[in-house]
Amino acid sequence: MIEPPQEYRPGQTQLQHSVHPQDAGQSWPATLGCGVLVLIVAGVIIWSFYGVGLHPLDILKHRQQGLETLREFWPPQGTILKAEIESTLSTIQMAIVGTLLGSVLALPLSFLAARTTSLVPGLSSVIKTVMNVFRATPIIIYAIILSAMVGLGAATGALAIAVGTFVMLTKLYAESLESISSGPVEAVRASGGNLVQTFVYGMLPQVFPTYVANTLYAFELNLQASFILGFVGAGGIGFDLLNYMRLFQWREVCTILLITIVVVNVVDLISYRVRSALS
Repeated sequence: MIEPPQEYRPGQTQLQHSVHPQDAGQSWPATLGCGVLVLIVAGVIIWSFYGVGLHPLDILKHRQQGLETLREFWPPQGTILKAEIESTLSTIQMAIVGTLLGSVLALPLSFLAARTTSLVPGLSSVIKTVMNVFRATPIIIYAIILSAMVGLGAATGALAIAVGTFVMLTKLYAESLESISSGPVEAVRASGGNLVQTFVYGMLPQVFPTYVANTLYAFELNLQASFILGFVGAGGIGFDLLNYMRLFQWREVCTILLITIVVVNVVDLISYRVRSALS
């Protein structure tokens, strides 16, 4: 049997769907602020497109010249394949050494840069500020400075990558330490653990997957940077690429690009598998 709807009695609570005039008035500043923000963002986007001079119609108008240039890249020059593979291996070695040195140096400094593990009050902010200054400097500048000290070659590129990796991973490692749970750390300290034991048993199990993921990410970036460092005499496949570009030997350039694409994708696949296994 269906019961008739109950009659409203004074004192009962009903859901009010009406909007209070005062609430409606308070929503106007937020709406106006969102509108102003949208206009600012749109203005910045239009200003950026205008500043770089990007006109899609011009690209369509001159597409035939672009296609003719692409035809000069094909087919790749197979006679240089063996030599460029050797240069690629040198480039990979450069990235490995630079990443390893940078990560080893960044690990201890990250303790002082993290607010949760810094031994001196205020030291964390000082270290992060200094790291931001170094991060603002392009890695190619480090390569130019080091080439005057060490000379041209792969060693210069490895050291430049090490500096860039050290600066980047110090920040990332410190942020990982700042996000850990304090429970396991306090448990180790309560049982009488010293500073090393606190890190090994309380912190490392929490940050190890993040450390590995950040280091692999840095290696991927360094591998790409090592190609560019060849432009300033750091050796490797980037140096060969610059020479072929100067001589307008586009088929040789295409060969180097294909090797680069294969190497980057293989490294990305291996890095993904390692990160997936750790997670």
